[in-house]
Amino acid sequence: MARLITGIVAHVDAGKTTLSEALLYETGAIRTLGRVDSKNAFLDNNSIERDRGITIFSKQAVLNDKITLIDTPGHVDFSAEMERSLSVLDAAILLINASDGVQSHTKTLWSLLQQHKIPTVIFVNKMDMPGTEINQLLEQLKAGLSENIINFNDCTTPAFFEEIAGCDDSLTEKFLEGQNAELKDITRIIKERKVFPCIFGSALKMDGVNKLLQILETYFEPSRPENEDEFGAIVYKISKDKMGNRLTHLKITGGCLKVKENLGEEKINEIRIYSGEKYDSVKEVQWGQVCTVTGLKESKAGTIYGKVSSIVTTKMEPALIYSVIPPEGLDTPSFLKIMRELEEELPELKVECITSNGVSEVCMMLMGEVQTQVIQQLVRDRDNIEITFGEGRIAYKETIKEPVIGVGHYEPLRHYAEVQLLLSPRPRGTGMKFISELSVDVLDTNWQRLIMTHLKEKQHIGVLTGSPITDMEIRVVAGRAHLKHTEGGDFRQSTYRAIRHGLMYAKSVLLEPYYKYQIVVPEANTGRVMSDMEKMHGNCNLVENKSGFAVMEGRVPVATMKNYINDVRAFTKGQGTLFFTMDGYEICHNEKEVIEQIGYNPNADLENPASSVFCSHGAGFTVNWDEVNNYKHLTPVPISTNGRQSIPY
Repeated sequence: MARLITGIVAHVDAGKTTLSEALLYETGAIRTLGRVDSKNAFLDNNSIERDRGITIFSKQAVLNDKITLIDTPGHVDFSAEMERSLSVLDAAILLINASDGVQSHTKTLWSLLQQHKIPTVIFVNKMDMPGTEINQLLEQLKAGLSENIINFNDCTTPAFFEEIAGCDDSLTEKFLEGQNAELKDITRIIKERKVFPCIFGSALKMDGVNKLLQILETYFEPSRPENEDEFGAIVYKISKDKMGNRLTHLKITGGCLKVKENLGEEKINEIRIYSGEKYDSVKEVQWGQVCTVTGLKESKAGTIYGKVSSIVTTKMEPALIYSVIPPEGLDTPSFLKIMRELEEELPELKVECITSNGVSEVCMMLMGEVQTQVIQQLVRDRDNIEITFGEGRIAYKETIKEPVIGVGHYEPLRHYAEVQLLLSPRPRGTGMKFISELSVDVLDTNWQRLIMTHLKEKQHIGVLTGSPITDMEIRVVAGRAHLKHTEGGDFRQSTYRAIRHGLMYAKSVLLEPYYKYQIVVPEANTGRVMSDMEKMHGNCNLVENKSGFAVMEGRVPVATMKNYINDVRAFTKGQGTLFFTMDGYEICHNEKEVIEQIGYNPNADLENPASSVFCSHGAGFTVNWDEVNNYKHLTPVPISTNGRQSIPY
């Protein structure tokens, strides 16, 4: 039976674990209420979570025969774990602390829910705290998130139905004809994200919890596949149980899955339905259910099996790179293996082994200091080793300003492949896009697919600092194979070289990560904050003055924001608060300085050559990137971009 898969998302300290406990208790899933401060919360069952009082790993719990709950992390350092869970949700509960209202991270969460098109109910928590007032909070929610947030605490009044009618044209007509919206109408517009129910209460006092459950059970429904019999599943998490078994957490989006069936080329050994730490083994699961399976070794977060109508890609990513230092006596290959296993569970870490001047260094990408401490404890508990971290450095990216052609040719003796790529800039934050639409008369489909595989299989790096490239479209515009001498690896070589060749000619741009922040300080400190943000190359907008405090928001480079929280605490004498979250990339404010400091030399990067290899008189020879155009074999018709100019070859 399909259950509504519901997840709670919130800023840290909003009371998410308390609400989870309240929902479990209200539905009879647990007999006694756990507490974060008592370290006995049902879903925060990891020792690290209980010690720190925060949720780090997403977990599921069966509330009743209608709802399955996914509890997600609230701390910004673990946002990627939270976002992976969004791929399986039918509905979301956005939890807001009544005392804090709409914070910067709240807006980030709202934006993610909007991007993933998840129907959402809002629970405003801690209404038992002094100074909280429903109408004032509702106004703030409407101004900060959406005008279509409606108070559902009492959904029987004429004013309620009038407000509902104003959110949908067909319901407006119906209302003008003297008819109120029916249950099916409200269910539809909630699913279409035209209306967002809002409940005010206190999870700790169990106030509003039953109403929240009623709203979920009455107005929300599981996402129904187009074809219920056609199998589909999406993996959202990899973990290990206490026995060390590898667990694959997935949602069945269509059809059913049975024990001993194959997923891909691997067999399912066991199907588990978890609720907290405990689970039931079942023989099969139907569409709409989330489950955990054993037996898969190759699955990863984001892996798709069968047909899935929509694929969710994560947008939250770390902005800092840390070197990870193993304990003395542990060799690099063994240490890298341990880190790779950790990366399976936390794919945002992007573990790499970087070798420079014969010295190997294991690096990973992290959100911040809290995450480093958690990973240290994880590795200590699981592998009984002590790791340390070097100082975090900024994770830069690179893109280009204008379209450019890149040529890659690989022709040592008895090998042959040539690839030509058009590299074009894309809007900021849109990432990479790869296209191959050549006629099969020009290049066989199998070779085109191979080129696409090589374009996607690795993180290609730029020529300014050796940082990953982003926000580009790479289109295959020409290619050639040899009937006798071409092998698969030849197209890997030529594809990689074509990208680098194009980048060497391109007008490259260095990008740096930005934080979106919200800062609350005494009004007397307003000028200080604005001055600081200007010095840090950020912007600052005064949102409101409230009870002697100023609320300001803006964006600022991650590089200049380091440790600013300590300054805020100092000049406000502990009265100021700062909330921030990752907010994409922009042109680096000190590009020249960063490039000089990193000192990357693309011509010396032997692992990423921009040169090509040609053949003459039975022997291969290397041609430097700036001479490749004089040797290339293909000269197709120039590509017109946006009808404005032609890119010469």
